[in-house]
Amino acid sequence: MPPVVAAAGILATLSPVGFLLTGFHVWTHEFGHASVAWLTGRRALPLPIGWTNIEPNQSALVYVGLPILFVILGVAGWRERKVWPVVLSVSLLALQTWMTWFVPAARSHEWEIFGGVGGEFYLAAAMMGLFFFELPEGFKWGGCRYFFLFIGSGCFYQAYSLWYRIKHGLEDIPYGSMINGEDDGGGDMNILRDDYGWTQHQIFNTYVHLGNACLIALLVVYLYFTLRLDRVFDRVLAPILAR
Repeated sequence: MPPVVAAAGILATLSPVGFLLTGFHVWTHEFGHASVAWLTGRRALPLPIGWTNIEPNQSALVYVGLPILFVILGVAGWRERKVWPVVLSVSLLALQTWMTWFVPAARSHEWEIFGGVGGEFYLAAAMMGLFFFELPEGFKWGGCRYFFLFIGSGCFYQAYSLWYRIKHGLEDIPYGSMINGEDDGGGDMNILRDDYGWTQHQIFNTYVHLGNACLIALLVVYLYFTLRLDRVFDRVLAPILAR
């Protein structure tokens, strides 16, 4: 079933009705910006119109509230004897702590800009990969995961195929912004080039390498669950969760 749903998402993106999915793809891009902002302790509001409003200063609401949400996820997983919500909770908590308190502001802003297109890869890959994981019952993930797999597959394919073509000289790097057009010097690629000194080669190579890393991770997840290796992992951690 997962390969069928993923293929349907890709075909829908390539079909004449693919424009109906554009809003979801744009939103994934904006959530990419917002995800970095949240993990560095700043408030952000991603909008599906090609814009994310990000506060310049850190907010206690974010760098305190986000860990609380992660802890709730972990506790729910622990109570329901589900391993992966606990692992996900601890991993996100560690990542958020590091990015909020140890990453310099200039570097976090650079990652925030990078995270727009980056989110089209890593968030889309997460939407696909999480299909196989059991989340707490309150998430109602059993049915929702098909929708996210569908959207994530189309978004990932669109991003990967674009940057593959750019790497091979078939298309140009998309400078400018969605709202103000190609001449907007405040576009993501413009900022990476002009403010942070990224070369064109560095830009497209970084995104292609990110896409390849996501593909490898997805393959590992797919084989891990289809070969039932998760049962071995569950047997090891089950006694710990049972305490």
